[in-house]
Amino acid sequence: MELTAEEKVSHLLRRFGLGAGRLELEKYLHLGVEGTIDRLIDYEKVPVGHTPEVWEWYVQADAKFGLDPTRVRSWWQYRMVTTERPLEEKLVLFWHNHFAISGSKCDFGPLMHTYVDVLRENASGSFSALLTNVSKTPAMLKWLDVDQSVPGHPNENFAREVMELFTLGIGNYSEKDVQEASRTFLGWSLRYPINERLGGDQNKKIQGAIEYGWPLVASSFSPEMRDMGHKTILGKTAAYDADMFLRTLAYHPITAKRMVKKIFSFFAYDDPTPATIDKFVKVWYKNDLHIKPLLKAIAHSNEFWSDRCVRTMVKSPVDFAVAQLRQTGVGSRWSSKRPATQLPTQSMLPVAGDEVGQLARTMRNQGLDLLFPFDVSGWKWGEAWLTTATMLERIRFQDFVFSPRGKTGAPGQALLDRVVKDHSTSTSKECTVAILELFDVTLSPEKHAVIEQAIEGIGGPAKAFADGNRASASMRKLCKILFASPEAQLC
Repeated sequence: MELTAEEKVSHLLRRFGLGAGRLELEKYLHLGVEGTIDRLIDYEKVPVGHTPEVWEWYVQADAKFGLDPTRVRSWWQYRMVTTERPLEEKLVLFWHNHFAISGSKCDFGPLMHTYVDVLRENASGSFSALLTNVSKTPAMLKWLDVDQSVPGHPNENFAREVMELFTLGIGNYSEKDVQEASRTFLGWSLRYPINERLGGDQNKKIQGAIEYGWPLVASSFSPEMRDMGHKTILGKTAAYDADMFLRTLAYHPITAKRMVKKIFSFFAYDDPTPATIDKFVKVWYKNDLHIKPLLKAIAHSNEFWSDRCVRTMVKSPVDFAVAQLRQTGVGSRWSSKRPATQLPTQSMLPVAGDEVGQLARTMRNQGLDLLFPFDVSGWKWGEAWLTTATMLERIRFQDFVFSPRGKTGAPGQALLDRVVKDHSTSTSKECTVAILELFDVTLSPEKHAVIEQAIEGIGGPAKAFADGNRASASMRKLCKILFASPEAQLC
């Protein structure tokens, strides 16, 4: 079926953004399809918006600093909800799942925020640069025990995982390759600069690091600890160091096919044909392993606009929960509550701490605990997101979105106000159409009628949306029906 221009923009926002819906569409429709592709993918040209520094999440209510990884998760989730560059954060999510590191072991928050920063800085650039840079982050060095590696006894964890999970895949390297490759990272370890130079208690050390722009943890290389000898890796003998080894993996033909397939599957659909992958592998090599040209090629491909792709992917918890908060205007609400003059030593917790915390709990209960993957292989995508327990959590999420929270109202208060203003005099059918457009859900006529009947059952629009309190209760009920439908789980 031929898609309209609006339907095409919606499809782009679902796959290359963080959800469609009426509020999001209003930012993009005037750009047209090509303009939307350009704005989403060339996101560095778009101002990111009013984004707090990670320090603001480290500051506690007592003005002391807490440095656990859950604060980094809050910082990232806030950015997901508020950003004007949705693809940037979606790519960070993709790479986080690919280079899966967990705060369960990297339990010093700055390890994780440096890791997320590196993913973001390299998200749409060269895969070779990304692989090299993320491999040298303090988090990766600790996560896969590179910091424990010494001459004569190199730790093999990283060498194994970088080939098995990040590049070649199982069966495409040998144990001898692992042993030889483990020697290439000898000399890499960690430093904690604030403990070396800044005096005083921990709180004063952190304040000093903010003032001087020092990292709280950094990667360190000791040349005298390296192995300068020749190594035989993947059939080639050379004086490999870390950079040469990682570049060899990045440019390997098997890596190309694995990475192109994984990227295509994330943005389009699972199990593409070999011919499809071969077509995009040519784009991969033609552009020196840069990710942005590959994304543009996918966005312009017949495969992306086919029936196999449109509204066929199960929403991840990010595509479900973060998208709904963006659809209800929560991002603007949070941004407006944060003073433009706020300093890094002022806390974000009074601004959005409770609500970001609830988002984290919801997503964890839906199966995705950001920065805490189960293991080095990351999460299973697709239908694995849907179980009886996760479906119940998706339905319960409406209680959070539409329930008043003291003086601030419900997280989705802006949408509630809009519904009261625009639809208290509408018909039940018009209200149903508007609600489906707000949340980018398409229902069959039979299910459309179910929503209409539910509106009639609570007194029709005049009663259901007479004021904010009634609209809150009405939207909770209607959205529980809506988000229990199979159609609302697809993007």
